[in-house]
Amino acid sequence: MKKTILTIFHTVGLMLSAMYLLTGCSDDENPAPGNNGTPLESGYAISTVSGAWPDMTTYIQWVPELGFTSIGNDQAIELTGKASTVSYGGAVYAMPFGAPANLVKYVVGSDSVPKEEERIVVPGANTFASLHFKSETLAYGTVSGGISKLIIFDPSTMRITDEISLSAVTGKFSEATRTYYLDMLERDNKLFMGVHYENNFEPVNDSAYIAIIDLNTNEVEKVLSDGRTGMFFGGHAPKTGMILDEKGDIYVQALGTTNAGGEAPSGVLRIKKGQTDFDQGYFLDLEAVTGNICLGIYHTSTGRTFTAKVQDETDFWEYATGQPQFKYVEIDLLGKTSKGDVPGLPVTYGSRSMIIREMDHQNLLFTIATNDENTVYEFDVSSNSSSTYFNSKGGYITGLEKLD
Repeated sequence: MKKTILTIFHTVGLMLSAMYLLTGCSDDENPAPGNNGTPLESGYAISTVSGAWPDMTTYIQWVPELGFTSIGNDQAIELTGKASTVSYGGAVYAMPFGAPANLVKYVVGSDSVPKEEERIVVPGANTFASLHFKSETLAYGTVSGGISKLIIFDPSTMRITDEISLSAVTGKFSEATRTYYLDMLERDNKLFMGVHYENNFEPVNDSAYIAIIDLNTNEVEKVLSDGRTGMFFGGHAPKTGMILDEKGDIYVQALGTTNAGGEAPSGVLRIKKGQTDFDQGYFLDLEAVTGNICLGIYHTSTGRTFTAKVQDETDFWEYATGQPQFKYVEIDLLGKTSKGDVPGLPVTYGSRSMIIREMDHQNLLFTIATNDENTVYEFDVSSNSSSTYFNSKGGYITGLEKLD
């Protein structure tokens, strides 16, 4: 049964986390059109997804400000399939699932409508898994499903300029039938990249892996492994597998293997500032402190950290019952404890993306998708309470990107 569920999950789309699209449209506050021919590089790109697999559509739209109570798709553009998105330099980058792998760059025109500027296509792969932007002309992207590799590209032209050899990574386990690269983070001119090895949709062992790439030479420096947790799997939205805190320490979240026949629990590892090895004196056992399997890690500028905890581990991929299974949980990284569920937030579908955005130091936004609502909730830090911020009438929310 576990293998069947994992197989279905990979067929539908590996990167939940992988994930994250943009759209939206305001029913009570339409965007004001631009007044010149230059692209708009501020505001928000909101994305929603509607339809059922495999006939899914992503709707992408720009709004100048948040603050409306409802949003639909009447002013959105369409992108076939389910996509995840990130923003950089005033542009939005969409990663739709489905071979060949596509990376689509959108800019917002003077008419306030996102327009496709360029795209990168990688034959032989199913999707772009993660992106890291170093500058306006230098970025890195991983692709997964079929061919798995790390490319270097120019975001200004959307042209592939090079590829980093990952033979030192893929050659680590001859029994691995698939290798995935599911998140990236840069520190000290080194790229820290999460790696997951599988054999017929099962993890090859109980360990978690991070490849470290020297960006001076574009070569793999080494591959870290740690058996205290396993199955580095990103999260329910892009950039939710690793975080860099205020002190310069990297925290890595892994799903664990207890739901796949293994013994390694969900957990958080640390790579201290200036180091390139896992800190053997630190481990946060998320299953022990939260009570169940967790996926993803989110960090705010004020130092608050969150993860997503499954409610019923037998329905982790949310196919068995057709019910949402995840709660947002706050954790204390240094104290290695759980602070409990975020107050006022319903159980949500992890498979429909889980996004946290900071409005300011006082307010956080959380996306929620249930069988009855697709909503962004606002969490007031001072009162420790949540309330509806706006609803989506056009599908579940998979992107909430601020352009700047």
